[in-house]
Amino acid sequence: MIKRDCRLFIACLLIVQCLLIPMPLFGDEVDNLYAKAAEKYKALYNDAAFRKSEENWLTTIKQFTLVYKTYPRHHQAPKALFSIGKLYRSLYRLNQKDIYLDRSSISFRTLVRKYPYNGLSDDAQYALGENYEIYKQDIDLAQVEYRKVLELFPNGSAVKKTKEKLEQFKSAQDVAVTPDLDIATSHGDLEKPQFGGISEEESINNSSVLVSKVDYWSTIEWTRMVINTKGKVRYKYHLLNEDKQHQQKRLYIDLYNSYIPTGFKRKIAVNDGLISQARIAQFDKTTVRIVLDIQSLERIKVFHFSLPNQYKIVIDVIGKPSLPPVKTIEPDREVARTKPKPEEKAQQELSLSKALGLKVNTIIIDPGHGGKDPGAIAFNLMEKDIVLYIAKHLKKLISRHHPHIRTLLTRSTDRFIELEARTAFANKHRGDLFISLHVNASLKKDVSGVETYFLNLTTDEDALSLAAKENQTSLKSISDLQAILNDLMVNSKIKESKDLAEIIQASMVDVTGKSIHKMKNLGVKQAPFTVLIGAQMPSILVETGFITNAEENKILRNEQYKKVIANGIYQGIKQYID
Repeated sequence: MIKRDCRLFIACLLIVQCLLIPMPLFGDEVDNLYAKAAEKYKALYNDAAFRKSEENWLTTIKQFTLVYKTYPRHHQAPKALFSIGKLYRSLYRLNQKDIYLDRSSISFRTLVRKYPYNGLSDDAQYALGENYEIYKQDIDLAQVEYRKVLELFPNGSAVKKTKEKLEQFKSAQDVAVTPDLDIATSHGDLEKPQFGGISEEESINNSSVLVSKVDYWSTIEWTRMVINTKGKVRYKYHLLNEDKQHQQKRLYIDLYNSYIPTGFKRKIAVNDGLISQARIAQFDKTTVRIVLDIQSLERIKVFHFSLPNQYKIVIDVIGKPSLPPVKTIEPDREVARTKPKPEEKAQQELSLSKALGLKVNTIIIDPGHGGKDPGAIAFNLMEKDIVLYIAKHLKKLISRHHPHIRTLLTRSTDRFIELEARTAFANKHRGDLFISLHVNASLKKDVSGVETYFLNLTTDEDALSLAAKENQTSLKSISDLQAILNDLMVNSKIKESKDLAEIIQASMVDVTGKSIHKMKNLGVKQAPFTVLIGAQMPSILVETGFITNAEENKILRNEQYKKVIANGIYQGIKQYID
């Protein structure tokens, strides 16, 4: 008994001693974690044998990532992000894998966005300029990044070297492709354009690029213009404010070393929604100019991308929102005296909610590909046919259960529609949700499952490859698009799109699980899809299976199963609306 009490006493004493020992401070723990990563960082640059292994680089990056992800509010977090950016860049220099340079840029961008008041933010922005100037050798995008140092961090330590860098560019050559807003103070030579095209013969002699067509969509609050050329062109755009001569803002875009053929339609639009007038002209023998007179303006977005034998410059003009006057709804006196019938009550509630804008009124469903573009093909089955069937049935489900919701398809037949035209269709019809339907493909025949995407930057190789496939472009063009995308997404509905993607993804997996074939859940991901850029509503891209997987290919031929997929998407939409 005495021995047992003695042991109990000793145990209690040990517990008390443990409680009295001071626990390591949170800050010390993070500092120690950062210090370990920093030791490996130094080893990579000082130990030739250590840095030869790609795995050593990635392990070091993971340690810094642990600091940033686990303790984002700690003072070591921005330092960890900066180190990650530098490590990825050095790793790119060693093995020339583009994905590592992209990850470097995204790390620097994350630092600038999340820690704008940190002393390293201006250095990170400057490093972005270096990534494009030195490693991508894209002077145009480099200048965009360098200018942001002056715009975002006018008192930063990197300002002096940034100004010197921009001066070097200025003295070396006049500015080329500039996807950045350059404000001019007067209309200057705007009235100088010489109307009339350049002949085919002249253009060949001058190696000019043909401007093949200009596509245009407009509403009272939004306009999209797409300039199509037969090759990559350098361009610059200016926004001019109102003056005594011109009572509206004026945007003009100059395409260098380009031409429009004789007979090209010069008036693009007159009094169409947001645009009072839009026109195109041959400014001189080497420059094409497009001019837009804008009735109201909140912001402008410009981006470009390459397709085989084609180059596109997309200009989105967003006007100031015009709010309709709120009407006071007075109940009819006769109706007010009697209790309304259930169907009448439901209709009153519906009218009220529609008046207040609380419900989804329009859904745009986009069956991917079509016409000359079959999408992915395997075992003589084409993606364009699968998604069109799913889209039509999805529209039926929405119309049947929600007759007050307008449901529109970007295509209802087997016809080709440009990627940027699909987003334009959604905006023009004031969609509240935009859902683009696709079927996946992989070189690995055993890969299967469903996944849902929303628009965002990514470093995931598979997501980038898929975006390149759906955008009908190359990984290099995707990399350039990601750089531009960082600015385009400032006002995008990323959070709402992510929520919509998560709900629909979960619903598809759940519904197929109760059918003849349960789809593997590949999760919600993010990537730079052209079809989602510029959408003014929550937008997602759904990959409904793998056409290259023999089992899924077989099941996707089954009409009843395609209806199951449509029902899964519908149930997700219903949950999102509710």
